Amino acid sequence: MADDNSSSINSETSALTDIMNGSIAGALGKIIEYPFDTVKVRLQTQGSTVFPTTWSCIKYTYHNEGILKGFFQGISSPIFGAALENATLFVSYNQTSKFLDKHVEGISPLNNILISGAVAGSCASFVLTPVELVKCRLQVANLSKTAGQNARSTKISYTIMSILKERGLLGMWQGQSGTFIRESFGGVAWFATYELMKEGLRKRHGEKENKTWELLFSGASAGVAFNGSIFPADTVKSVMQTEHISLGNAVMKVFRANGIAGFYRGLGITLIRAIPANATVFYTYETLSKMA
Repeated sequence: MADDNSSSINSETSALTDIMNGSIAGALGKIIEYPFDTVKVRLQTQGSTVFPTTWSCIKYTYHNEGILKGFFQGISSPIFGAALENATLFVSYNQTSKFLDKHVEGISPLNNILISGAVAGSCASFVLTPVELVKCRLQVANLSKTAGQNARSTKISYTIMSILKERGLLGMWQGQSGTFIRESFGGVAWFATYELMKEGLRKRHGEKENKTWELLFSGASAGVAFNGSIFPADTVKSVMQTEHISLGNAVMKVFRANGIAGFYRGLGITLIRAIPANATVFYTYETLSKMA
């Protein structure tokens, strides 16, 4: 709630500015979080017999694949995807917020935030699914390659062509249902936590603008809220995309392998990564918006 009349993060920015600033913020955040995300995806998809703990996954990846080929395998696709994702998130959120303020009489700031966040997340899911499909396959490709798989499987272009050849263009949206569920609910948690936390901190000292640490803390809190609230859906999505199976089959596969706990494998490192990554995303976006 940037002011008393609007719940948009920066009500003065144009759609084009939102796209540019969101793209830059998203790309920076992805670079920070990607090594953590690689470990998370491997924990979600490989099971406790392969990686009993987070630390065992980290050690295996480092000793067998190194830093760049292990933790940063396939990062170019996610950087591009993160730029698109955050551009979509911020422009959808702010435009929806402005639309609701203008056309829905008497809507409360909180309801505006919740609806705008859900719309933004839903829109972003259609951008994210193809990018995350390629990302997830690349993040586990080295594990399969050690069993004799062709080295080309670790290349983005080869991965994309393989998906298109196997399943056609619509195959790029394998896991869309899981991503849609995750992003719709996650968008509400992400934006609502950030907006409410930022506004609450600002009101404590009664100044017009938040201090730097308040923006960073609000962004970090938003990341923790997002990942903590939707993590089971993210696990299912990762399994759908690496195993090429449906939503229902992915849920049953995870449950049969590790029970309820299986849906939360990798949560710890995901929450750790969420703190610096999301603090960076929101702070960068806010700072660039003020410069516009």
